Amino acid sequence: MMNPAERETALAKMSAASKCFYTCATEIGNHPFIEFTGLMNEYITACHMAHAQGIDFTECNTHTGQDLPLQSFQVAYINEKLECIFTGRSVMSHEPKHHDQPHA
Repeated sequence: MMNPAERETALAKMSAASKCFYTCATEIGNHPFIEFTGLMNEYITACHMAHAQGIDFTECNTHTGQDLPLQSFQVAYINEKLECIFTGRSVMSHEPKHHDQPHA
């Protein structure tokens, strides 16, 4: 868990890390690899939004069962990036996953 000040610092460092990744990825020249920057930046945007709502985004993951709040347009954007990277395979739905249901 992080307190609000720690989350602010984490958000700044996450943005810096994404910028560094983008610089390195563009030097490689593999377009799908560069698309990971879009995923990172959308994650950072979602974390900013969660933080503004008082949600500790560092606790939002499949291990804790707490969903990171996402708008449907964010899910669509993430899917667009995943489809580019993984050649048409979309893995996210617009509905939050319910962790208390058995997996199919």
